[in-house]
Amino acid sequence: MIKSSNSVDEWYFGDYVKYFSGGKYNILTYSTIFCFLVAVALSTEKSLGDEYFNLYIPYTFNLVELFFISDFIGKISNTWSIYNYTGWGFVRSFFGIRQLIDFITLFLLVTDFFSNDSLAVIGLYLSKVALLIYFSKLREILNRINYILFKNPAKTFFPVTLLSIITYIMASVMYIIERNSDPEHFGSIFRAMWFSFVSVTTIGYGDVVPQTTIGKLLACIFAFSGIICVTILTANIIDMNSQYDHSESEQR
Repeated sequence: MIKSSNSVDEWYFGDYVKYFSGGKYNILTYSTIFCFLVAVALSTEKSLGDEYFNLYIPYTFNLVELFFISDFIGKISNTWSIYNYTGWGFVRSFFGIRQLIDFITLFLLVTDFFSNDSLAVIGLYLSKVALLIYFSKLREILNRINYILFKNPAKTFFPVTLLSIITYIMASVMYIIERNSDPEHFGSIFRAMWFSFVSVTTIGYGDVVPQTTIGKLLACIFAFSGIICVTILTANIIDMNSQYDHSESEQR
């Protein structure tokens, strides 16, 4: 049975079979991943000076590599110790979904098999964040989200479904009305979907607007319908969140 991080030192590396990482060590891990993602974002900004690309960004990547090399070795060592340092225990220490994700993440980071700004690398690091949350005190967040979304699906998915239907209907209507006035943005239902989505969800970028008077009038009506759906969704989420707090207080 896996014990919580309360049972171990706050700076404990963690292992793959028994104990979670310590709370303070988790914070250090989150900070390292955050620095990595910031460095990836900066590496895509071509307007930065040469010192960033030749010094700061590579230096950050090197520090991240060192951290996760030590993190992987530390967790494997701690797992091996649980198996009393036997030969078969050493082999078993490498098998598991968490070990696999950590190994692949480290392999991609160290070998540059994919660029650091690739979907594969960033996706793996985000997966690592999700696993860290799941195997830590922050798991409470995931439990809360799961309760809000799935305890009473009708309360959360009904307004989302209604919003999706309104979005598609609006895109179809705008296509019929605006396709001749602005074929670039309304020349098909799929093209009109962007305007429909940002209008119904009340985002309203303003990058695409209907050209006809009837189109503008209908856009206002659909946008108002979207406001109602978003309001219902928000109210239901708040209500489910309150129910979760109530159920947790009763269990205590």
